[in-house]
Amino acid sequence: MRRRFGRGRRNHSDEGGRGAPIDAAQSLAQIIAARAIDAERLEPIELDGVPASFAVLGRGESAAGRPVAVGFSPTRGIDAALAVLALAARRRSAGEPDASLFAVAPDWTGADRRGLALLSPRLPLAAVAASSLAAGGVRVAPEPREPAVCEPALLAGRLDRASDREAFTRALAGLEGLAAKHAGVVRGASDRAELVLLARRTATLVAEPGAVRLEVLEPERATLQLTSSEGLATALDRLEGLLRKLLNDRKIRTAEPGQRAALQPVLERAAELVASARWPVGGADGEAIEAVGLDASGRVVVAAAREKLDLPALAGILDAVPAAVGAARDLARRAGRPPASGAPRLALAAVDFDRAVLDACAAIGAELALFDARTRRSGDWGLEPHLRPELGAAAASATPYPAPSPSYFAPAPARESAPSAPTAEPAEPPASAAPAPSDVARGPGAPDLRPGPARFEEVSLFDLDEETPPAETGGAEGEGSRRRRRGRRRGRRGRSGDGPGPDRPRGDEGGGRTERDRSGPAPTEPAARAAAEADESDDDDPLIVADDEGEGALAPLVEDVPEVEEPEPPAYEDEEDEADESDPDAERARRARDQRRSERVEKPVELPPPRRRAAFLAHADPISVLSAVVLARDVRLVESFWVYPQSDLMTFFRSVATDLRDETPMFLVGFAASPPARDTLQAASLYRGRLDWFDHHDWPPEDLVALRETLGAEHVHVQPGAESSLAAVIAQRTRRSRFSDKLVELITGRFSQHDYERWGRYWWQRARDIAARPGDRRAEIEPLLAGRPSDLARDASRAAEPPLPPELPYVSSRDFRLVHFGGLVMVVLDVPPELDLHLCARIVRERYQAHLSLATSPHRELVLLGGDDTRFKRGLDLGGLTAHLAAKHRWIEALADDDQVARMRVHGLHRESGRLDELITEIAMGRSIVEG
Repeated sequence: MRRRFGRGRRNHSDEGGRGAPIDAAQSLAQIIAARAIDAERLEPIELDGVPASFAVLGRGESAAGRPVAVGFSPTRGIDAALAVLALAARRRSAGEPDASLFAVAPDWTGADRRGLALLSPRLPLAAVAASSLAAGGVRVAPEPREPAVCEPALLAGRLDRASDREAFTRALAGLEGLAAKHAGVVRGASDRAELVLLARRTATLVAEPGAVRLEVLEPERATLQLTSSEGLATALDRLEGLLRKLLNDRKIRTAEPGQRAALQPVLERAAELVASARWPVGGADGEAIEAVGLDASGRVVVAAAREKLDLPALAGILDAVPAAVGAARDLARRAGRPPASGAPRLALAAVDFDRAVLDACAAIGAELALFDARTRRSGDWGLEPHLRPELGAAAASATPYPAPSPSYFAPAPARESAPSAPTAEPAEPPASAAPAPSDVARGPGAPDLRPGPARFEEVSLFDLDEETPPAETGGAEGEGSRRRRRGRRRGRRGRSGDGPGPDRPRGDEGGGRTERDRSGPAPTEPAARAAAEADESDDDDPLIVADDEGEGALAPLVEDVPEVEEPEPPAYEDEEDEADESDPDAERARRARDQRRSERVEKPVELPPPRRRAAFLAHADPISVLSAVVLARDVRLVESFWVYPQSDLMTFFRSVATDLRDETPMFLVGFAASPPARDTLQAASLYRGRLDWFDHHDWPPEDLVALRETLGAEHVHVQPGAESSLAAVIAQRTRRSRFSDKLVELITGRFSQHDYERWGRYWWQRARDIAARPGDRRAEIEPLLAGRPSDLARDASRAAEPPLPPELPYVSSRDFRLVHFGGLVMVVLDVPPELDLHLCARIVRERYQAHLSLATSPHRELVLLGGDDTRFKRGLDLGGLTAHLAAKHRWIEALADDDQVARMRVHGLHRESGRLDELITEIAMGRSIVEG
């Protein structure tokens, strides 16, 4: 089946959309044909920050000639309203006349109406429901019931048996302990208690009649039955291990979940909440808001934080406000503080505010408080108030709206002993400067938002020089150091500071003028005198060293750095004969040169340790065998080359390794620590210091830590998730050769047709045969260690023709899915685990003349992205694409690509329906990255 994808927009993520892109021209034509609004014509327009899958925008004129602006969404009316409000604010800031605003949708649900009431637009906006615009009519869905919120401890009353109630109570106590330990929260729903960490539900404790179970949602799904005391302890231990894996993941900590968890307490303080509930409202895609609470006046405040706040994220926050208000009422009842009447106040924090969000905020009548999220030098997060954009205010090119200078950061204490650096007088603000931020977001006791001290104090350059010479050294040493610096700097300009030097053309006096700026006007006499005085003053500043351009640069701050000896010019006999013996300068230079030569101490040369012949053990598969050959070619000295399956690993340790000399290094390629891991690690500990382990399998974390402790971290090279150990081998290589690169290309399917016909096909089959027979295979791989392609081709021509690889019949007997996007063709294939992914992808690309290939394997989350870069002038940047996808989605993990293979792990690839289609769509949207 063929699928086509348009390139679409690349300035927003999939999280910002609501599905497939909307056809703007067709939608606006349907609005005109249905006479849904008073408009004679509409033409589609694009607005930065409004995804094509979120809403479409159009503008035109009514029958009376008045400008008309319309936003349309086929699914959500609130999406259309936010989009057209952002457009109206942008038009007003650009000085364009106001237009009649329409938000059109096939149906306005109850959530859309509540969101529209919360917005209370500051511009006249007409919400239009046009059921004729929906394909197949509007399907009436029942209003979703709000989930019942209750105390988690009350859920035990749903259970009939006393043992189930006890198990639920103990498990709930364990969840509350984990929440307190890892800064999370436990909340109660209708039939379950939910553990929330990093703004996501990580586990749920379900209380059903006759059963109590613990469901783990993050980082991987699992269901744990709580049938006994031992089972409860085991389940909680496993849950904590999974949570530690989630919390210790650096990618998650530095991504949006970690940022939101760090911003949550800071945002509560900035919003001045006296009572709050964290993450009270959940959703399918995570928690919508960070906290809901009451301020000192009893006003309900809803706080939310994002890494990047765009229109879809703002719409999700507005959808969650009604449920958050319900949670605030329950919070007020428990805190004994009655909530005040009126609409809630919104406190929004983000690292990056999308321009369309700021435009929409200007047109929204709800009370908003915006905060810029920033990190301090200590690594902690902090918030700075962001000035609420005014409706119709012109936006700057760099920042959409001016940001105020106050900060919640405490200024760093000034150094009393350090002299203050001279600062320029502050310039008078222009008459058209932006007004000071209003106190609309401030409540009683709020911090003063008037301009305060700068975020970072100014530091003088002299404060950095803490290695001050002692006073008892006297002024002679200081004068000598200044003379040395002056002479060394002048030597770079010329031998004389006042006149032209031998290396500087005449006419380059005083100002340090070079060949590049000689075309400019010459400096006047006062300017030249001032430049000369400044130049002379620089000589007394040990921190300023002029470069060849005459501009100042920072000198090294540490005074005890050894002087770098400049190379002496070669001496010629005719120059020595003509030298004046009575010249005192020449005599002093000669004595200084002789003294440096006498003081020069020859350092002893440390010889590297003698190299030893090494033993290699490769797993019994062709890729591991060839990867071990690449490593052996790098080591050069090979004593033996063994091939064993995983089940015979202990045979190697107990028989082969014991016969080797005590100093023989050993290299293992492609083995996991099983079975069992304890015995394997105990046997490997006998060879600590001379055993290097290369592998690609998924290791249990405790086994991998034990292996590093057993052998030493520098001897363990495990890259989990990859289909081979070649990437780990390539990462440790120190030498390169053309034939080793050809072996890598043969393994990864990038070989040329010429090499494959001459010797590649033959040796690929030989590698399969070698892997099928355990034992010492040193003699059989000797031609590969020698690396002479001519000898390999000669041997291949004399041998019988090898059979066709099994990948060729598999590919030729099946049809595969083709995806067309932006002039490129990508073939998608699912390869059985016994076949080679690289070779199958290569054959499929050649069969369909496809530019790209996406290869997967059943029951594995590994995805290989290959391509034929011979058709592109600049090649294909597949590694950049995988890095982009991994940074964009938390369910994609970029794997090692040291062997120039684009690998990624797609979590839930076979478990969640639609995940593969979503990945293909993201690849199609990143066509510009693929083409470099």
